[in-house]
Amino acid sequence: MVKSSGVMLAISLLVAGLQPASATPSETWVISSKAACQGLTVSWTPTLANLQLLVGERWHPAPGPVPGHGILLLFATSCPQSHIGNKETGPFTIGVLIVPVETPADTHGVKQTNGHGWAVVADVLGPHANPVVQLFKRHAFAVTDANVRLTMRMGAKDIEPTMSIVTPKGHMEVNAQVSGPAKNFDSVSALAGNDPAILSLFTGQESASRQEQGTAIITSGGDTWVSRLGLDAKPTTVKLDQDFVWSFTFSDQPY
Repeated sequence: MVKSSGVMLAISLLVAGLQPASATPSETWVISSKAACQGLTVSWTPTLANLQLLVGERWHPAPGPVPGHGILLLFATSCPQSHIGNKETGPFTIGVLIVPVETPADTHGVKQTNGHGWAVVADVLGPHANPVVQLFKRHAFAVTDANVRLTMRMGAKDIEPTMSIVTPKGHMEVNAQVSGPAKNFDSVSALAGNDPAILSLFTGQESASRQEQGTAIITSGGDTWVSRLGLDAKPTTVKLDQDFVWSFTFSDQPY
């Protein structure tokens, strides 16, 4: 009996080791119109080779308007409140690094209907203790501990948003000017993480009042995404979202 029990224990441990990692239970993340956010997005056109390093082996960067280059977006949002499940998060500001990618061979049944295609979240920047950053971390998204700020100054003929991101290794600041009419933006999105072993997703509806006529100048120092990728001090595009709301469902499963 002792030998049999020992064999059975060994087999049990072996089988347990072969089982795929269990998925984190799905969670909802909701911004309501009563506590709408502001968001600033700037973009560049790095080479596809550089972007491949960000998205991981299971994804391929989507070609952009420049041959041999894709698109990289840096987005920051500041919100007075949100809900993760039935829990309030309090105010927060985070940054998100996003790369549009080609449609994967296996979408695990997830349909992408926004016309812009799929995108990978290469990094989420914000205070590690923040509930929103912890939400991303629980679902296997890459996160970087950072102090992120987004402020707005009303000029005579435009809006002057400033995005600041400070990490233990470096800092960057985006000073933008945005003008022109605002248009309604509505999308059903699906964004994925870059973990090679886990398909982490958040999907759902988002909408905003968006202005897309803008310019920006970036200053930075130390180790940042600007220095790592050799990004230009003048981004290609600038977009400002106000009255920004969303309802996302986070889920993940092993590949």
